[in-house]
Amino acid sequence: MLSLRILNQTRKRLKQKATLGSLLVVIILFGLFLEAYMHNFNLVYIVLFFVFALAFIASPFGIVNMSNLTLTLQGSERLFAKETSSLYFSLNNNKNRESYALTLECMNKTLFIPSVKAHTQEMITLSHMPEHRGELKIQECQLQSLFPLATIRFILPVKLKPHKVIYPHPKGSSLETFLSRQKGRYGLESDFEGITPYSGNAPLSKIHWPSVAKGENALKKFAHEIPLEQLHFDFYTAGKSDEARLSQLTRWILECEAQNLEFQVRMPRENLSSKRMSIDEILEKLALY
Repeated sequence: MLSLRILNQTRKRLKQKATLGSLLVVIILFGLFLEAYMHNFNLVYIVLFFVFALAFIASPFGIVNMSNLTLTLQGSERLFAKETSSLYFSLNNNKNRESYALTLECMNKTLFIPSVKAHTQEMITLSHMPEHRGELKIQECQLQSLFPLATIRFILPVKLKPHKVIYPHPKGSSLETFLSRQKGRYGLESDFEGITPYSGNAPLSKIHWPSVAKGENALKKFAHEIPLEQLHFDFYTAGKSDEARLSQLTRWILECEAQNLEFQVRMPRENLSSKRMSIDEILEKLALY
């Protein structure tokens, strides 16, 4: 049984707004009162007090229904600006009775929850598309209910302070395009040192065609070739503006992660290395730049 202290605390937190059902109850009571006054029927008096009693107890039942409910952000997918991701919430009912007919309004989304059993939690998934990178900010969410008679709308504000970061929108040229432009990837003709045998596929720019003409499979060997495990990205050369650079770096980092490639990112005030930091830590640095 809920204590009077908990009920009073819940009542103070709740906002109660009248609905069209309230107007209907007032009209019914007024009509029954006139009927009882003019005709003095006992049955009308009974119905009048019955309707009045139902309307009176709607408020305490509604308060009990909304008591001991808590909403927490459990986690999320990686959040990228201008991309749709999922946020996972937990709605906990910490009392000995069910809560009914709840509506969650959060992140510009509305979700109806028929019931939450006693001492259980309901997992809720909401999709969200952030507009900008940076810290995730959730405006005040609220739980609503019309239980039990739809004569009062009970509104319970819920404040959330998530510790989540929105990463830059991954956009720009591919990692393959970046590698094809690098001097160390294919070398320049002035760096040509000789030839080396090979078997298998190779970029056309590295094939030594005179050897192929003689029936030999050979590749050009360059002095400045840099192995893929030493990829270096430079913030200043990644784009024309800060946002474009951050978006481009984010795309390259995600492609490196997918291919399990080590890399370094040269930022204005620090160097970010995938050997010393996780991908999420590096992306967070870009998000909060």
